[in-house]
Amino acid sequence: ALWASNSTNLNGNGGAVRATFTITGGSVSTAPSFTSQPSSQSVTAGATVTLSAAASGSPSPTYQWYDGSTAISGATSSTYSISSAQVSDSGSYTVVATNSAGSATSNAATVTVTAATSAPAFTTQPTSQSVAAGAAVSFSAAASGTPTPTYQWYLGGVAISGATSSTYSIASAQSANAGSYTVVATNSAGSVTSAAATLTVAAATVAPSFSSQPLSQTVSTGSSVSFSATASGTPTPTYQWYLGGVAISGATSSTYSIASAQSANAGTYTVVATNSAGSVTSTAATLTVNASASLPVIGAATTSEVVSVGHSVSFYAPVTSGGTVTYQWQVSTDGGQTWASISNNSLYSGTTTNTLTLTGTSTAQSGNQYRVAVTNSAGSVNSNPYSLAVKAVVFPSPKGIAVDPSGNVWVTDSSLNVVEEVSSAGVATIIAGSSGQQGSADGTGTAALFRQPQGIVSDSSGNLYVADTGNSLIRKVTPAGVVTTLAGSSSSQGFKDGTGSAASFNAPAGIAIDSSGTLYVADTGNSAIRKVSSSGAVTTLAGSGGNRGTSDGLGSAALFNQPSGIVVDSAGTVYVADTVNQTIRKITAAGAVTTWVGLAGVSGSTDGQGSAALFSQPTGLGLSSSGTLYVSDSGNSAIRAVSSAGSVSTLVGLSTVSGLMDGSGTNAWLNDPFDVTFSATSGGLYVADTGNASIRKVTVSGTATTFVITQGAAISPTPTPTPAPTSAPAPTATPTPTPTPTPTPTAAPTPTPAASGGGSSSSPAASSGGGGGGAPSTWFLGALALLAAARIGRRARARAA
Repeated sequence: ALWASNSTNLNGNGGAVRATFTITGGSVSTAPSFTSQPSSQSVTAGATVTLSAAASGSPSPTYQWYDGSTAISGATSSTYSISSAQVSDSGSYTVVATNSAGSATSNAATVTVTAATSAPAFTTQPTSQSVAAGAAVSFSAAASGTPTPTYQWYLGGVAISGATSSTYSIASAQSANAGSYTVVATNSAGSVTSAAATLTVAAATVAPSFSSQPLSQTVSTGSSVSFSATASGTPTPTYQWYLGGVAISGATSSTYSIASAQSANAGTYTVVATNSAGSVTSTAATLTVNASASLPVIGAATTSEVVSVGHSVSFYAPVTSGGTVTYQWQVSTDGGQTWASISNNSLYSGTTTNTLTLTGTSTAQSGNQYRVAVTNSAGSVNSNPYSLAVKAVVFPSPKGIAVDPSGNVWVTDSSLNVVEEVSSAGVATIIAGSSGQQGSADGTGTAALFRQPQGIVSDSSGNLYVADTGNSLIRKVTPAGVVTTLAGSSSSQGFKDGTGSAASFNAPAGIAIDSSGTLYVADTGNSAIRKVSSSGAVTTLAGSGGNRGTSDGLGSAALFNQPSGIVVDSAGTVYVADTVNQTIRKITAAGAVTTWVGLAGVSGSTDGQGSAALFSQPTGLGLSSSGTLYVSDSGNSAIRAVSSAGSVSTLVGLSTVSGLMDGSGTNAWLNDPFDVTFSATSGGLYVADTGNASIRKVTVSGTATTFVITQGAAISPTPTPTPAPTSAPAPTATPTPTPTPTPTPTAAPTPTPAASGGGSSSSPAASSGGGGGGAPSTWFLGALALLAAARIGRRARARAA
């Protein structure tokens, strides 16, 4: 071996280099040294990889390739090749050169084999779906490709935020989710869009329901007929029409028409509406096919109407036969010589219906005649002429009405502050009070003053008793028109029992009298029922002064709510229109109160027995000799009849209409009637029809006519009348006085058999026991004004054209 050393920097780093030489048999051996190194490579999977190195040395070196630290079997040449490289072949490769003098390891060469890329291709496509609203929905797709694709879902071409997996789900599908869905698969080799999948979201199913029903019809042979119905539902329903339960071929729309009706077409028609949620059958419509057309027939109706100037009036033409008809009202201003058709305007409405209404009449229409032309396929007929009389207003606000045993009619007008007598010829005479003036002065005729008088009643001697509501007094008027104050104090409104002016009332509205001359007062503001003897002694029969309620009980244990109408029968039983409670109450002579008919606190117009019957602001009462009670049901603009057994029926008036029309039953219209009284002389009723500024006559069979009244002269005061007390100021609205203790009710005097309520009697000497008690006073009318305003909307015609 030969060693050499000097200070020369032989290896470039200042160190010594030791060379080993082996001399054998005359030759020198040198260790391997790489003259070329293997280089790193990056290829795609499947490509050939060749690593090469060269090493010098003596003797010539041998080679061994390594993958990491693992010798590669058979890789013993200076070159190492991988014919089809795979990702698993990636790694760090070295080669070791070896000979007898030593060995050397090459630099490491990194081989990176990248998998071969392929563009995405869908192996599973999303599929279209139809679901009901609220159902869960899931779309799925799968795509192959290298590298593994990513996903993005789209609705109608718009990317759905967060929808980046192979599956897209909707927990509760709604209509907004409906549309075309696609998904795009993407990798480095490209992207591909799936086939479109349509989502249909059906609205939640709803079973059919008819919103309009087919209507029965009567036609003549050969006439065209059309039945129609409309049903809602989801999905939209289909239709099938039936005649007598047998399906009509081809009748599958919402309308079924017959071009020329024959007798074979007569029968019962129904239609069935069907969808996936179910089916429903319409009400039956009957088709009547008459053998031949006939002219319309107009039934009996009143031929004239009387209305106070400025008020409304209606004419009605009841067509009893003729099938489908049209109407056209006409007017004649020359006594029926010529006729002109009229149209709807500020005066006329309903000109092409069966009811014509004139609003705000004037004397210019007085004397006009009206008729209606009724037309069907057979032709036209004209009704008899209806004459119209427009009279000056005699009673602007009639509130109380009574009839004495001689048949004289007595009316109080709360706006004129007068008491008037109306003769059988219709002439009104002011008996007491000065028209348009108010006060509390006693005196004769026009020297006496009232303030908003309401209830009125007469005794057997012809004396009148008046509930002077605004003054809170009970006044007496003799046949000669002499007015005195029987009880109460105009300067001390309140609730106090006592005699004469020592007693006090609060806006009394109703008054009645029994055969012994005892008065019964509906003390409206105190919500109490009071008794007044002929000497003016006032006691409380029932109610607790100033306390309102609806309790039944004895005396002060019973509660009322602003009663305004009152009558007493021959047995001493008192009937009370408990206005705000919407009931009719009964009071025994001992003061025991029960609720007879109506349901406390519930208004309506239902006829029926006891509490099944409903009223709306009952105000006035009248009682017949047979025991039938008549109620002025002001809020319903009707007169109701109550049998002795407590069964309520409607005598005249239509609860949905306020107006003026003479006729029978529901064809007779009233407007806020406030009082009613029974006349033993005529056997019928008189009504203070306040809203119409009229006095109406009503038979017990239910026919209403308008009493034609003209104004006569007033009774003049007697010479040098006794000075009247100074008029007191009007009471404030609904005062609440400090009530005095209510005395324990005592039994009322036992009436004689001749006693009568409501102006009826089996004895000529009996009084007009009540007349009903009129309407509430002005402060009470304020409360009723809300009712009147609400009822304006009901004044539309209740009859179909």
